[in-house]
Amino acid sequence: MKISVIGAGNSGLSMAGQLAIAGHEVILWNRTEENIKKLMHTKIVNMKGVIEGEAVLKDATPDLNLALAEPEIVIITSPAYSHSELAIQFSECLQCEPLIILSPGRTCGAIEFRHFYNKGNNPNRPLIAEAQTVIHTCRKLSVDLVYLYAIKNAVYLSGLGIVSNEEIYNRLSPDLKQNYRPADSMIQTSIGNVGMILHCAPLLLNTGRTEDQYTDYLYYHQGVTPRIAEYLEAMDRERMQVALALDCEIESTSDWLTRSYQSQGSNLYEKIQNTNAYSEILAPSTINHRYILEDIPYGLVPLEALGLMFDIDMSYTSLIIDLGSKLMHIDFRESGRNLREIDFVDFFQRLVRKDDAEEIY
Repeated sequence: MKISVIGAGNSGLSMAGQLAIAGHEVILWNRTEENIKKLMHTKIVNMKGVIEGEAVLKDATPDLNLALAEPEIVIITSPAYSHSELAIQFSECLQCEPLIILSPGRTCGAIEFRHFYNKGNNPNRPLIAEAQTVIHTCRKLSVDLVYLYAIKNAVYLSGLGIVSNEEIYNRLSPDLKQNYRPADSMIQTSIGNVGMILHCAPLLLNTGRTEDQYTDYLYYHQGVTPRIAEYLEAMDRERMQVALALDCEIESTSDWLTRSYQSQGSNLYEKIQNTNAYSEILAPSTINHRYILEDIPYGLVPLEALGLMFDIDMSYTSLIIDLGSKLMHIDFRESGRNLREIDFVDFFQRLVRKDDAEEIY
């Protein structure tokens, strides 16, 4: 298949490499040419870990017109704070009607992407979908080298109601089908976003340790202590209550770990400690990181806004938004997906009621 991967970060490089080794024609796009200059010359991604080998790309380019000329699938791995701008650029450059997957969408990503894409005048009507999370547990070691610790199976995938999620899933290649599962509802991918539970609070609550220039620590196995894990479980209960208010039951982060990594344990702390894929992952060296800059404004902020609309006590979630905003000197509620421009509640409720798909779109 002809597949374009948007973004050459950790997951983008991993996705491009996996797909190229599987035999697909892969174009890797990145906004900043300097970051992919070597790849533009060699067109080779070196893969280590659970996939080993040299992945040969069709092309690596900063030219979005080239990346969007004729793909069958576009996988967007760029951070969520780039989604609205990318959607506008897609409306200017897209020359066909591919399946577009936000990998991941974070909270309400596909809805926002569609909103900004539709502001343009592009006659092409792509299928827009979002994944619950990234499929790769990975680290980019250099511009052309990535280490894969694990590849998740059965990551939920959902579209906007134009066609069924089963039909969207069937547009994937057989090798990608191993990594995804059609969701029952977009609520499972948006409110089912577990990254906002696992990323924000642990990094913020380890700020001193993170900013210590003389020592590293394992993000999950050392950074998530029993008490921090208890806090994450409390945040997780708020997240699941929001889903229930939207008439959808979603899995806990603890159950997600068991499904994604076969992790065992009687609580979230034990399951994190028993997740082998997490055993070598070091914490970021700064809190100026996408765990904060992406997962708070594009995960926790819309989650909190939805919860407050239903009069749900969101105090555990709110505290992390407040702490992150104060430490980073950024009003994340103002800068993130604050739900003011788009009626997300109406969209979700119509989706649950299975209203006319064209009207939803």
